[in-house]
Amino acid sequence: MDMHNPAHPGEVLTGWLEDLGLSVTAAAQHLGISRVMLSRILHGHAAVSADMDLRLSEALGTSPGLWLRMQGQRDLWEAKHRAEERKPLERLAA
Repeated sequence: MDMHNPAHPGEVLTGWLEDLGLSVTAAAQHLGISRVMLSRILHGHAAVSADMDLRLSEALGTSPGLWLRMQGQRDLWEAKHRAEERKPLERLAA
């Protein structure tokens, strides 16, 4: 199965915050995290953690696990493309 290039959750969150009219500073304060940490997520330089997923689900009314699933899809897509650049591994035999 060929995966498409899934958006980083930070891209989705950026649009969400814009729709709400929230600045990065205001959103970070509401979430109880630093502005730098939120900015790193929004720009795709940091991954969404389980703690951040719960904070976002509480603040935005999303289902717990939504942001982690998005992050997992992005991580898997990136890993698949990195794996294409290395020698394939042989399957372990019992």
